[in-house]
Amino acid sequence: MMRQTLIIFGVLVFLISFKGNSQNKQKEKMISLEQIKEMYDSMNGNGVTTDQHLLYGYFFTNTEPKSLEKVAAHLKKDKFDYVDIYQEENGAYWLHMERIETHNAKSLFKLNKKLYAVANKYHVSSYDGFDIGNPDKSKPIERDTYVVPEEFGATELMIENLPKLVLANKAFERFPHKEEFSYFVVVKTKYTIENAAKLPSEKELEVLNDFEVFIERSLTQSKISNYYIGRTTYNEQRIFLLVTNEKDSVTELMDIMKRIRFKRAFEYKIVEDKEWKLYSELMSVLN
Repeated sequence: MMRQTLIIFGVLVFLISFKGNSQNKQKEKMISLEQIKEMYDSMNGNGVTTDQHLLYGYFFTNTEPKSLEKVAAHLKKDKFDYVDIYQEENGAYWLHMERIETHNAKSLFKLNKKLYAVANKYHVSSYDGFDIGNPDKSKPIERDTYVVPEEFGATELMIENLPKLVLANKAFERFPHKEEFSYFVVVKTKYTIENAAKLPSEKELEVLNDFEVFIERSLTQSKISNYYIGRTTYNEQRIFLLVTNEKDSVTELMDIMKRIRFKRAFEYKIVEDKEWKLYSELMSVLN
């Protein structure tokens, strides 16, 4: 879980693009393995299965089209399909090739190195990157809509001269299954304070975060569907919210953990909230 930093991933609508919009010199820095890994992590975090056949488009640029035609002929021998050579308003020519294939970060990075070499061989201005789409060009990339990316927002506000820390996952604004997941698990636990602001110490903060992860993992390992929504930290009390569609199973497990005091003492309640008002209250503070 990555809740101590703010991670924002783009929404996948039609395709993933990792190409430039200008004519780059070939000596410029190549797309790194780390950048490609981040892209795949983003796709997976948005519910896209990446280890399947997808449509990969590859792009080259040059000041004239003849050299791009040579690149196209070269790549056709490797079973790339020719799409188009077109000219932009600024005069630059673009070559678009594509191939339906399966990649991971390492294999795509390896292929990119070969494509940079092809661009050098034929002295075109650049290999400019790639995009990824559905093999059926009329459809967006398919994704599991039950997978929710981590798009956490955070803020601090003052209430009665004490700071209140608020964190919530903004991605649930787009979650299409709210009606199904209508039971909010509200967990409260006290923490030790060491300052006048009545906020937890750094050490206590780590313990609180570990406790949240422990509760969430316990539910998941018990095969109980749940999502982490957000939390508040204020005046000696941490409150965090999960949402589930399995009220009875959650109640049974939480009662066991509460009774034997796994990790730390806590209280909880389950609130049926079909309109997601609890989530809206958190978001109203962030927006």
